[in-house]
Amino acid sequence: MNKHMKIIIGLVLLATCNFLFAQTYQINFEHGSEKTQIPTVFWSKPNSKVVLIFIPGGSGSFGITKKIDPKPSWLLAELFNSTNSSIDIVFMDSQFSLQGDVGDSYTRWAARRELVHIERIKTVINFYKVMTSKPIFLIGHSNGSLSMAEFLNQSSDHQQLISGVILSGSRNETELKQKISLPVLILHHKSDLNRWTTPSAAENLFLQVQQRSSSITELHWVVGGKDVTWGDPTYTGRHMYNEALGEAAKNIQQFLEKVNAN
Repeated sequence: MNKHMKIIIGLVLLATCNFLFAQTYQINFEHGSEKTQIPTVFWSKPNSKVVLIFIPGGSGSFGITKKIDPKPSWLLAELFNSTNSSIDIVFMDSQFSLQGDVGDSYTRWAARRELVHIERIKTVINFYKVMTSKPIFLIGHSNGSLSMAEFLNQSSDHQQLISGVILSGSRNETELKQKISLPVLILHHKSDLNRWTTPSAAENLFLQVQQRSSSITELHWVVGGKDVTWGDPTYTGRHMYNEALGEAAKNIQQFLEKVNAN
């Protein structure tokens, strides 16, 4: 191997390392008497055009900042690693569970509707807006869609902080009550078997947003992939875009490109 070839390989390896390097930011947060930090992880790409902040489903608490050099996983990995994407990704974690252990399907997720939770989302948005000077988009999957909807419902001013939202695999209870002037993508698997995130509810949500929106409103169905013969469909199978992550990511990329081009 000649000298020039070694230099080229070295540069490629260096670029790959930088490409996957995770930056962990513990963002200072104050609300009333509460003083704490919001754990986030930031993955950036060269020449990226937008920042996509991910609000996770489930309990909302994954301890991702405690991992050594955390890598994007699941749909985030598909979005970030695609050679066609120019997206920076933020994982907004929670220091504690946002899921109640008892109660009906409404009260169990009360923490995602509390003002302090919405203020945390605003704090993360403002932090990355200042740091990157790029358009900010929000994406919430499953239970994360409840956080996204409440963020928009609590004040119409919140829409001015971001450039668009993506509601992925949204829960049946998800509802947008404000007039919407933001681009909205509703992404859902056409054959989602999870009883808490039915395709019919996603379609109703789309019609609801469409009636209240003065901007781009899209419903994209993911149709590929398959379910599994084990486990809860809340955490597996088509609800999680099993073997259809590429299709889901492509829909998101096309939406971001369309919105950012306008």
